[in-house]
Parts: sequence; structure tokens; C-alpha cells
Amino acid sequence: MSSIIEEEWNRSFLRVLPVASLGLGVLSTIMAILTLQRYEPLGQRVYSQDGTYLVNVRYPGQWHDIRSFVQPTNPDVVAIYHQYGPHYWALYDFVCRNIDYRRDIGEFWLTPSETLRGYADCEDTSILLTSLIRASGDPEAYVSLGSYQGYSHAWCQYRGEIMESTFTQARPVSDPEHYELHFLFNEQDVIELWPGALGEIFDLRRDEAMKLGLMAEVVECMSR
Repeated sequence: MSSIIEEEWNRSFLRVLPVASLGLGVLSTIMAILTLQRYEPLGQRVYSQDGTYLVNVRYPGQWHDIRSFVQPTNPDVVAIYHQYGPHYWALYDFVCRNIDYRRDIGEFWLTPSETLRGYADCEDTSILLTSLIRASGDPEAYVSLGSYQGYSHAWCQYRGEIMESTFTQARPVSDPEHYELHFLFNEQDVIELWPGALGEIFDLRRDEAMKLGLMAEVVECMSR
């Protein structure tokens, strides 16, 4: 009799198991969504609290301290710094000449090592250049986030100088009045110029072709 009861129990367990597994899967999904909503509603890019800024700029559901993207001690960054540094202008020229511009599909920030593969957009090259200058220990280099003629943009700012890392060679910026600064950061510090400024950056226009066209017009005028 006990063997019959055991056999019936096994058959019942096997019938219930797929349903239980499905239920656990649904529960895991719900918990993941609730975890995301601890920070911000779904679709948001920025969460800030007590001076810490988390950004959702890589894979869906991943939040990163924005400072973690600047990596002056990254071995790849240190190697480039020792080869081309310490002068900041030589590091600027290295980034401009060796990293080709490639627009993001969506929003995906790269680490300095990923950018050194040779292609990136404005946030990525600005992060790389800031990391390279910060490798010297100089505290005056920042990634700057803001707008260029109304379009979302990023650049490196060193001792107040705008360094446009999407240029094809290092050169001074001739139209600083077109750069509107919202937010600065490096691996140690963050500076938000007004409450909510970082979030506003992600709401700005993102027509990369138009923005680069405007920059190219300025560079052409400089070359005449």
C-alpha cells in the first residue's frame, strides 16, 4: 500500500512542478521590477540621493555610480598615459586621432578600456580623456555633460578649458558660447549646477548627425 501511495505522490509532484516553476519565474520577475523601482520608475536614467548619482546607461536594469566610469588607475589608461603623457594636450590629441566617432543605438556608455578599442561617442571619449588627465593626479579634469546648440552633448573640461574629444585632432574650441554646462564629474566628485540638471540632459535632443554637422561647420570656418 505504501508503494502505491508513494507512486501517486510522485506523479502528483511531477504534475505540479512545472506550475510551481512558472510561479517562481513570475515571482523573480516581479522582484526584479520592484528592485528597479527602488531607484526610479522604469524608463528613468538617473537616481540621486545624498550626493550619489546612479545612472542607467548600459544594460537594462543596471545602475552605476556615475563616478565609476572615470578610471585613472585602469591599467589600459595608465599605459596610454605613460606613452603619451603627461602633457594634457598630447593626451587630448591622442583621443581625437585614435578614437573614431560612433553614435550610440539608444544610450550605452563605455568604460575607458572599451573606448580604447577605437570607436565611441562623445560621452565615451570624454570619459577616456578625463581618465587620462586624471591619471596624473591632477584634480581639475572633469567629464562635462550639457548641450551644444540645444543638443545633448559631453566634453572634457580641464581647468575651465573645453576639450572637444569628437574632433579629429586636438584644437581649441572657437565657440564656447554654444556649450551649456549642466553637470560635471570625475571619479571623486560630482557637481550638478542646479537640482535635476543631470536628468534634464537625457531629455535634450539627440540628433547626432545634426550636432556633428554644426561642429563641422565651426571647424571649417576656423580652417579658412
